[in-house]
Amino acid sequence: MNRGLEALLDAWDQFIQTPKGPEADHIYALYQARLDEAAGLSNVSKDALHRSVKRYHARWVRANLPPDFPKKLGLQ
Repeated sequence: MNRGLEALLDAWDQFIQTPKGPEADHIYALYQARLDEAAGLSNVSKDALHRSVKRYHARWVRANLPPDFPKKLGLQ
């Protein structure tokens, strides 16, 4: 997987797992900075990248589960 996309997915994952508050705001700011950087390096808009990250996040999480963990988790 592309390192930039992996970094975006990881930053988004950290943000959605952090309870609301100053720490979540800081993590979201880091995510936005990475999103700006990735958009600057490609011909894709920032909004399109964000939609892609949200769309592929669940798939990325399932791909990173331990081998013995049920892969159908959350697919009902």
